[in-house]
Amino acid sequence: MTTHPHDAASHAHPPHAAPPNASHPDVERLRLTYDPEQPHHPAIHALAPEMAAKSTSERLPKPVPWPTGAAPTAAPLPHPPAETDDLTRFEGYDAIVMTWTSAEAAALAALFTPDYLPSTWYEDRHDIAKYVPLVTGDRAPFNDTSSEMARYYHSLGLYFPCRIGKAKVLLFKSGLHLDYDGPKLPLQTLVADLLAQVKPKMLITTGTGGGIGKQTALGDVVIAGRTRFDCTTQFKSEPFASASYATSPLPNGALAAITPALTRVNAAYVHTGGGRTEPKIWSASDDAIVTTDFFGFDDSTDYYKLQGKGQVCDMGDAMIGLVLHGHPSVQWHAIRNASDPQIPNPNHDIAAAKQQAGAIYVKYGAFTTAASAIATWAVIDAAFNH
Repeated sequence: MTTHPHDAASHAHPPHAAPPNASHPDVERLRLTYDPEQPHHPAIHALAPEMAAKSTSERLPKPVPWPTGAAPTAAPLPHPPAETDDLTRFEGYDAIVMTWTSAEAAALAALFTPDYLPSTWYEDRHDIAKYVPLVTGDRAPFNDTSSEMARYYHSLGLYFPCRIGKAKVLLFKSGLHLDYDGPKLPLQTLVADLLAQVKPKMLITTGTGGGIGKQTALGDVVIAGRTRFDCTTQFKSEPFASASYATSPLPNGALAAITPALTRVNAAYVHTGGGRTEPKIWSASDDAIVTTDFFGFDDSTDYYKLQGKGQVCDMGDAMIGLVLHGHPSVQWHAIRNASDPQIPNPNHDIAAAKQQAGAIYVKYGAFTTAASAIATWAVIDAAFNH
């Protein structure tokens, strides 16, 4: 997901310039790092304290009734790899599933590798010296020396293999983030390196997003027909600033496999926050994910001018499209869930709206992610098992 480093009316004074405090915590950081596995994570107490009393299992999606023989299954390695190992041991895997925030990875693992949550995933620090000079952002998790971010300091990400039927799948939680890492675009390098090492047939980028417009409800899923950049700040002068990239055609049977029996299990909880009892799946050719170069979200005043540009906004998927544009043989899909809807803002208080969006994310984001994980499963199952 996303929020603006500057005030749209006055680009000289970024709203996050003031230090975070109890009434206005750093929502951007908390949203990026919130980990349902950590019961004392600051995001819980700052944004959704009612989650503190819940167990880890209660903060993660419930299991769903996968079709017989089609359930994702963990495929741990016989011996844990060294952090410095490359990923060529996975060369020829059918798919890479790339996700972004700690909560997204935890929710994906809860459904795909439930006995191996991200706290047990392998760490990727291969060729890290190449990346250190590329990541110059002062807000980059890659450069965060705090104890809670030790696994992400100078790390390219976390990964774990699994199977979906006969398909071999590598789950990868990125340690790099387009909007935080600085102008040298290390994420572009990371994706290119993943493709070179694994040589997958398919790459899926998936995670949470901010719903755009009233028509996108909490928990809806966008299997984008295209991704598009909407760069108005740090990358506004780049050639890709407004570029759009069509995703691959969906394999036959993928949409039909996303059944109410699968999605309603966790939508029942999302419904308590205003979502549908059965999430809508947006999958038309013009349904879009909008990648901003700031942490943005939609509100009723259209503060960030996102309305009419797509169904959800994020901070990375169009960069995947940019890289995959040079790899036409690799199928690619971008799948997002609306982890917060359009935020009502009758008082024109964008800071308060930002806090509200963050609270919704912490309370519901892991559960909205269940539906996009199911959609990800459906695309892989349809592509490689039928």
